[in-house]
Order: sequence, then C-alpha cells, then structure tokens
Amino acid sequence: MASRLLSRLDAEIAAARHPLKADCLRAERAGFLARQGHLDEARRVLSTLHMQYAANPHAVMSAWLSLGEGLLSHFSDLGPAAHDRMRRAYALSGAARDMKLHALSAAWLAHMDYTQYDFDAMVRHVGEALSLAEPGDHGTRSRACLVIAQAYHFGGRYDLAQPWYAKVRLHGNADGDEATLSALMHNMAWLHASHARQQALTASAEGVATPQMLMSAESTGNFDQLVGTASLDALVPILRAQILSLQGRPADALVLYDQHLASAMVQGLARMQGSLRADMAWCRFQLGQHREAMRDAVEAAQAAEHETDLDDRAAAHSRLFRVFTELGETETASRHAVRADSDWKAHERDQLAVVASLNRLTEALPA
Repeated sequence: MASRLLSRLDAEIAAARHPLKADCLRAERAGFLARQGHLDEARRVLSTLHMQYAANPHAVMSAWLSLGEGLLSHFSDLGPAAHDRMRRAYALSGAARDMKLHALSAAWLAHMDYTQYDFDAMVRHVGEALSLAEPGDHGTRSRACLVIAQAYHFGGRYDLAQPWYAKVRLHGNADGDEATLSALMHNMAWLHASHARQQALTASAEGVATPQMLMSAESTGNFDQLVGTASLDALVPILRAQILSLQGRPADALVLYDQHLASAMVQGLARMQGSLRADMAWCRFQLGQHREAMRDAVEAAQAAEHETDLDDRAAAHSRLFRVFTELGETETASRHAVRADSDWKAHERDQLAVVASLNRLTEALPA
C-alpha cells in the first residue's frame, strides 16, 4: 500500500525551486521513513545530507537533520539519545525562527517527554506545539493530540482521551500519515493492556483482559503489515503475550515471550525486563515448571531493581510476590508485596497529577 504522505513529499521535492527547500524536504522524508522502520534508507539519506552541508551549515537544515536523527534513534530502540537530538532540533528551529518546524519539534519533544515520564515538560512542550501550529499543520497537530490522548489514557481517563484520539485520526488521515495512525493503534492497545494489568494485579483478579484487547493488538500488527511499517516489530508480539497471560493462557503467552523477548530487549523494552520476566515466571509456575519459574523470578527480581517506570516496576513486584509465595519463599514474597504496594500508590499519584495538569492545559487552549 503506497503511502500518501510519502507520495506528497516526493512531489514537493520534485517541485521545489530552491535546493535548500528540496533538501529540507528530503530530511523530512527520511524522518518519515524512520518512523516506518526503514532505518537503513533513512540513515543513508541523513548521512548524505550531513556531508553535503558540513562545510556550509544552515540553521534550518541542521534543525531538520537533528529532528530526523532523533526519529531515527527513537524508532531504533526507544533510547534516551533521541531526546537529545530532538532538543537540538527544538533549539535550532527556535533560533532560526522557523515556527512551523519549531512547533513540530516541540510536539515530538513532548512525545519523548511522555516516554520518560517527565510530565511537566510534556505538558509545556505539547502546549507550545498546539499554540504555534497552524490549523493545517497536520503532522504537528496529530503528534501533539496523540501525546494528550495517551497521557489522559495513561492517567486512567479514557473518556477524556477519546476526543483527542479522534483528532489524531482526523489530522493523520488529512496528512496521509499511516505511521501516525499505526502509532495511535499501538498506543491505545498498550494502554488498554496496561490498565488491565493494573486492575488484575491490584485487585487479585485474573482474566480482566477482554478478547477485544487481543483483537486490538492483532489489528495493530495487521495494519503495520498493510502499510509497510516495520519499526519495533517485536513490540506487538510482546503486547499479545502480556494480554494472553492476563487472560489465563500461560502456554500461549510463553510461546511469544520465548520467540520475541530477545528482540524486544534490543528494540527498547529492556526497561521493562523485570516486569516481563516476572510475568514469564508466573506463566511457567502455572504450567508446573517450578524450577524454570524460580530461575525467571530471580532474574526478574534483579532486573526490577533497575526498572524506572513505576507501573512496570509495580507489576514486576506484584507478579514476584505471587510467584515466590507459591514457591514457598514467604520472606522474599513479603518484601515484594511491600515494594509493589508502594510503587502502585506512587503510580496512582502520577496518574492523578498528569490528568490534573492536562485539564489545566486543555482548558487554556483555544476552542
């Protein structure tokens, strides 16, 4: 399926009357390729442009290159290096007074703030992006709206997220941006599963993941295949594994974990290693694989010490409490229970805080 956004960029490059304009569009095109997962091609284009402008740099071109490199880094492994490149794009575009590019950089910076749980910076940057973006700046508006939608959803307010998800679809379709529509589906599926996990592990009630959640995850993978998105391809199978575990299907979950966990670690989910391995331990225990469950539980406990996201860390400790309890390690289990309770409460405070901050922002935005 041909990308409408890619076709439009190709046409604009061909019609550009100034070489600098054409090269800025090439950098924008490379950023879109990075978002689709065509990393090698994106890297080649950005490298060529870097060499071309090394002797005579131009501020706007440098900003576009930094933005493209930020996207390339983010869609390679979700690592923190992307944040630094995006901050540079934001600073350079501001200094060059290219407000359209500055707004786009702010929107992506807000997205990366969200991934690092820096909600104060996220609200500041997404507000700036929406205040600067023109009504027809669909790329900026779709990304900014997605940040608000997923942050509301993270906060447990799917009712408030839904209108913003609708705006993402509106702007994404207007721009022909299949990568943004894919991100919309990914983020909704992950957040639905995350809330089901939170409910299951805090209410001691398995089976809260609905069949629709698994269908949503599978639809996301099917859409990616249709539009040619190849970035971070291990994430959907890992999402499906978590949902299957919540549905009480440990054998099916383990098949996916065993097949895709190594790739997922490389693609940015190393930060979730504690919670994922703890879930694997729980699955193995349910299948009677007690020795293997203990092995995974010990590895998960070590990894959880380095887990930075509160909800993932809380989930790891909750699962480990159950595994160690069932394996007769009551003292170890009680320590994980205390840690889980503390982390879940801190996560719930974050959820309330981000919703309050977003409410203040959205009330101040023009209708």
